[in-house]
Amino acid sequence: MIPFSVLGSLALIFSIPFESMSAEPVKPIVLKYADTGAADVTRCRAAKDTMLEIEKKTGGRVKHEFYWSESLMKAKDILEGTRVGTADVGVSPAMIYHPAIFPTWQLSNLMFIGGPDLWGATKAWQEMAATNPILKGELEKTGVKHLGFYGYPTTIFTKKPVEKLEDLKGMRIRSVGSAAKWFSSVGAAAVPMTFYEVTEALARGAVDGTIGYIYAHYSWKFHNYCKYLTITPIAHTCIINTYINMNTWNKLPPDVQKIVEEEWLNLYPKLFVKYTDDELAMQLKAFKDAGVKFIELAPAEYTRWRNSASFVLDEYSAQMAKIGVDGKKLIEEFEKLYTKHERKK
Repeated sequence: MIPFSVLGSLALIFSIPFESMSAEPVKPIVLKYADTGAADVTRCRAAKDTMLEIEKKTGGRVKHEFYWSESLMKAKDILEGTRVGTADVGVSPAMIYHPAIFPTWQLSNLMFIGGPDLWGATKAWQEMAATNPILKGELEKTGVKHLGFYGYPTTIFTKKPVEKLEDLKGMRIRSVGSAAKWFSSVGAAAVPMTFYEVTEALARGAVDGTIGYIYAHYSWKFHNYCKYLTITPIAHTCIINTYINMNTWNKLPPDVQKIVEEEWLNLYPKLFVKYTDDELAMQLKAFKDAGVKFIELAPAEYTRWRNSASFVLDEYSAQMAKIGVDGKKLIEEFEKLYTKHERKK
């Protein structure tokens, strides 16, 4: 005879649904995220909130590990590192650091095209990436899937005032890409380096100033050394883009892919524009409190600067002609899209 206690135990076991006995908790897909920026800058806050929304909308099936401030890879390595799987998702100014990989996308590194509006620039880049066959094809060759684009005007932050073109002569300015060529052409010394190196370079006197984004000037505390901010944009955007490893992407369920793609293309730009708009006044106040003086170029002086950089656009068009691409047409397309999306004041 089976003891009563055993019968009770068997009854309890068989009363439990089979699914409860056999099912195991679903492990989330963990995506390693590598970024060039610090966690508290507006763009990075927007990126993190976008990824948290992805986690929410996927019901926790996706989780992220965050590696800010080049803590996983240096800026120039993030694109390749994401391609080979060191990171699952990467963010970097890839167009600037890899001109050989992105020859036609050097369009995004040109001087004085478009305008200063954050939303207008970003939406124009997004649309070109999705619809222009030449730019779209160049992205596809990189071996990663590009998810999002970020455009921001660049300004000059210096130790000495720069009010006219001649003031740049003899100054050592941190710059990269076409901006570096332009600085050299007007008598400045272009010093290429990534953002994480600039604060130390300013402290040591290795450079007299830098170009960059206002949020980056603030985040890296350049205002401790630079006391003159030329707030008129001197370059249009140094585009930053987000991309995901292809093996990682292909392993995501189709519904998760849809969520990831939509949030990076739609939520991300809305968030960083909102955060930037909200924080710009605070950042400029911090500069002012630190003794920074703001310089806005007079219209005639701005025209001089723009005209002095026309060779950059001509050089780009000439390089494009060598590979059978109409560079002027690409520039015109971007400017039309910028005008279409620009927020009117």
